[in-house]
Amino acid sequence: MTFLRSWLLSVTACAVLVSIAQQLTDGGAMKKIVRFVGGMVLMLAMLRPLLSLTFDLPELDGGHYREAVEALKETLNAEQDSALSDSIAAQTQAYIEDKASSLGLSLRAEVQTALRDGVPFPDSVTLYGENSAALGAYIVQELGIAEEKQLWIEPK
Repeated sequence: MTFLRSWLLSVTACAVLVSIAQQLTDGGAMKKIVRFVGGMVLMLAMLRPLLSLTFDLPELDGGHYREAVEALKETLNAEQDSALSDSIAAQTQAYIEDKASSLGLSLRAEVQTALRDGVPFPDSVTLYGENSAALGAYIVQELGIAEEKQLWIEPK
């Protein structure tokens, strides 16, 4: 209530002073200037409570947001690399099994991949079936999987 009383008192006092200033001036250009300036002063007196308001905006935590985005990027990159690696392994397995079938062999292949310069490549293979030197040489030549990284598991 004290604030409202103080505000009304200051607006009334300002209005009285502006009115007195207008009465003291003679007509003409000076009266127009006093009326304009007095109107501005009276408007400022009326708007003074709005000018003294403070707006507390919430602080944004940009650092936390950046950390969350980076963590999400890392997770998505890892998932993408894993999916790409799985796809390459599956396609290579199908390719080897198809080649074995064309050579008259019945076997199952499991391919493991490794990253080279951030890209997954077929690295090693486990072959479940009869050992075939022709298929082993083909795997070395076409897929670049060395003989020492080819594990043959023959049926008993």
